[in-house]
Amino acid sequence: MIATIGLISLAELLAVSIRMQQLGRNSTVAVRLAQDKIDELTTLNFATDAAVACAGSLTADVANHFDTPTSVAGYTRRWVVSAGPDADLNLRQVTVRVTPNVGDRRIASPFELTTVIRGVTASCP
Repeated sequence: MIATIGLISLAELLAVSIRMQQLGRNSTVAVRLAQDKIDELTTLNFATDAAVACAGSLTADVANHFDTPTSVAGYTRRWVVSAGPDADLNLRQVTVRVTPNVGDRRIASPFELTTVIRGVTASCP
């Protein structure tokens, strides 16, 4: 009886540790995907590229402001671009949200990264 209770407790502890490991791994992937998108957006021209136009939504798919990364399956990235703190310097504030396409929030949760990027031309209205 005591051995059975001990083994059941160990099994539950193992299940919790596996979920925590999955959460950590998925969080790391989400951070990397958000940073990759920020890096990509910083290379674009504000005047000609729609992906850095002042628009977007973090909750809905807006044309040119969302994608599903091909490097890692199971995630959706959405970003919002708005005027930055100093329009004279062509700054834009960018918020990227990476959302896992899994229902179990115990092993994956959305990640959001906000930063300011500088472009070469065109300011937001």
